[in-house]
Amino acid sequence: MAASSPDVTATGHGALTPALLRCLAALLLFGVGAVHLYEYFADYYRVIPIIGPLFAANFASAVVLGLALLAPLGSIPLVRSLPLLGRAPHALIALGGIVFLLGTIIGLILSEQGTLFGFHEYGYRTTVRLALALESAAVLALAAYLALETRRPHPSNAAPISRRPGGGRRAR
Repeated sequence: MAASSPDVTATGHGALTPALLRCLAALLLFGVGAVHLYEYFADYYRVIPIIGPLFAANFASAVVLGLALLAPLGSIPLVRSLPLLGRAPHALIALGGIVFLLGTIIGLILSEQGTLFGFHEYGYRTTVRLALALESAAVLALAAYLALETRRPHPSNAAPISRRPGGGRRAR
């Protein structure tokens, strides 16, 4: 897996930073999903109309986004051939993750300040604080990854390599 990811095999001081941020964000997304799954079963959110299925969907979405961040998408020929997605597949997933997480945070704030689909959240219990902390940290990790990813040159933008006749070897 490491050999197929360009930011993992790069050399230099900050070579692993984008890969580490991606892995950190994936772990944080798994945590967000776990908290919502816990709320779904342990706090009986599954019996609340609309909110229960949204908690289950939040778990599934967080896991899918986390797995997609960890997957070596650049090595899949179909993904590489798509004009926009092939250039930076993880960046687009990171952007989707930020939108997803901000939507989750906004949903909590709306249910705390008023009602969301007829549901009102009361107080910031430990699980609510944990979810907010994980979601906020994941947004920061994904935003940092996007900032680094947009500054990094991509193979499609790199200058062409000039090759010598004979495979690039010098005659002795």
